[in-house]
Amino acid sequence: MSSEDRRQRLLETADRLGLGAVLLGLPANFAHYTGGSDNRVDHSQPLGVAAVLVTSEAEYVVADNIEAPRMREEETPGFEVVEHPWYEDPAPLLRELSGGASLGADFSLEGIRGVSEEIAPLRYVLDEDAVKIYRRAGTETSAAMGEAAGSVSRGMTEHEAAANLVAACRRRGLTTSVVLVAADDRIARYRHPIPRGATVERRVMLVVCAERGGLYVSLTRIVHLEEPDEDFRRRQGACEEILRRLREEGTRPGRTLAGAFEDCKGFYAEAGYPDEWRLHHQGGIAGYASREIIASPGTRQEIEVGQAFAWNPSITGAKAEETFVLTENGPEVLTDP
Repeated sequence: MSSEDRRQRLLETADRLGLGAVLLGLPANFAHYTGGSDNRVDHSQPLGVAAVLVTSEAEYVVADNIEAPRMREEETPGFEVVEHPWYEDPAPLLRELSGGASLGADFSLEGIRGVSEEIAPLRYVLDEDAVKIYRRAGTETSAAMGEAAGSVSRGMTEHEAAANLVAACRRRGLTTSVVLVAADDRIARYRHPIPRGATVERRVMLVVCAERGGLYVSLTRIVHLEEPDEDFRRRQGACEEILRRLREEGTRPGRTLAGAFEDCKGFYAEAGYPDEWRLHHQGGIAGYASREIIASPGTRQEIEVGQAFAWNPSITGAKAEETFVLTENGPEVLTDP
């Protein structure tokens, strides 16, 4: 899928909605439409500092005079960047650029129709350019995780382990949206262990969601400082088998996420842990979010070639997680085993 294909699909969606122009300001949609550019400054904010305006005649990146030079020179040099003073309302400029056509936006803007839900599915199936970015992101995330895992030592705090993981990602041009670290007993106590400063003695779990080009790689590893006991081996082995079966058996084109989820419940039961799925979500479609859609009994989203997935089965005290793209030839795992 080329940039022209992305444009055409967006315009077809706009036409179906009775719109003549669409404004994309959410970072996920901005990255998807521009082929991986970033419109964020403050990552705590849901909205970027620039937006793509797409009409039937043209496309523009609209930004204020603070951000426009960087957009023009670094982020979106292939687009016409139109700027407005930071202290002025951009609405008149948007009306002028859209030629008076009815305008929709993927974020809340007074007087403009919100179309975020209708736009989101356009980014679920990745084109080959996106997959190339994703492959590199998967390789680099795996390397960062390996570096961080190799730096773990007895007496290290969770904060230190988290800092090493973030630094390893940053050195490779990756940003981190999620970093979880659990030392020893905290692994079994919490499914989402925010680092709290506990000291590592026997083992530590490292979890990261890392991003490059708008695409998110999810990965979990457990590092042992002493030989794991048989109970852990059994639980971890079951997680890895469930993950394998989800990838190889559950994620097939033409099925739904709900169907894959039902399979997942069966995989847990067959592994000897029939109720553990209730304690944490199992993951789902990934891509321009760490999870675009989480699988559940009610998720009727169809599984398609070109979608990315991050499944994350867990059994108390153990977890497995990877990221892969579903290709014509089956799953292509982007992260190291």
